[in-house]
Amino acid sequence: MNKKRTSLNRRSLFLLWVLALALFIGLTHRGMTLAQPMLYQGNLLFESWRFRHANTIKSENTIIYYTSSQKNEAKLIAKEAEHVLRFFSKRYDFKPHRTLPIFLFPDRSSMADHFATTKSHKANGIYTSGAVYLLNPAAWNNNFPSAIDQPKEWGKLFHEEGPLTHEITHYYLDWTTAGNYPLWYTEAFAQWVEYTQLGFELISPTEPLPTESLYTYDQLNNQFDELPNQALAYRQSFLFLRWMIHKYGEPHNQQLQDRLAKGTPFATAWQKTYGESPKQSYRKWLHQFDL
Repeated sequence: MNKKRTSLNRRSLFLLWVLALALFIGLTHRGMTLAQPMLYQGNLLFESWRFRHANTIKSENTIIYYTSSQKNEAKLIAKEAEHVLRFFSKRYDFKPHRTLPIFLFPDRSSMADHFATTKSHKANGIYTSGAVYLLNPAAWNNNFPSAIDQPKEWGKLFHEEGPLTHEITHYYLDWTTAGNYPLWYTEAFAQWVEYTQLGFELISPTEPLPTESLYTYDQLNNQFDELPNQALAYRQSFLFLRWMIHKYGEPHNQQLQDRLAKGTPFATAWQKTYGESPKQSYRKWLHQFDL
């Protein structure tokens, strides 16, 4: 899955050093909370070096790294990022007191080369280690308006269809809980925010679930990123979490995140919030499909 590249190996070695430091501090939530800022800062230093020839635009809470041909897009992305961060500040009292780095790639090949992973070949946006990476919208939509000639239209379409809300949701959850969650949950929650704020769903809501091949909870929880049908894994996770929020209300989901932020293991936090294990809740969700 990973191609061997010197830059990737250096980055991996640095991140391993940070993880080793976290192990030294202790594999506790407190230890991971202490290590997280170092991980974020280390990644920023490394990426700043890799993007040392890029131009930058700073806004109140972000810094955008971009190539010279992307100046107009970078300005509009900075504006949208501030809009999304204001939403998280108001809705979730999210105030990280740090600048969010956003790295903009002009085409899909440069983004794929940067990460050297198969998954990045298809991604329009990626969040990792306190930073957001975005593909130029013109690379994933040939009909995207010009940021120079039609900035209002560009901004509107990027707000509605761009990946920034999704990726900043990952940033919010990672920052507030120090990564204390399974992958299926952060992907489900990011889709939930897109759904409620943008009316966007990754898969068309009219497309029925293939109930004969749904993944089990254990598969989603333990193998999410390795499952062969990623679209189905994302869709199932979102529909399960949406069902839970519709049934119990958003305050319960917030209680779950509050417990995660205090270091309570995910399954325990879920049990305390909903009075049953995640697997039990998942079985109840499946029951509507007569499974």
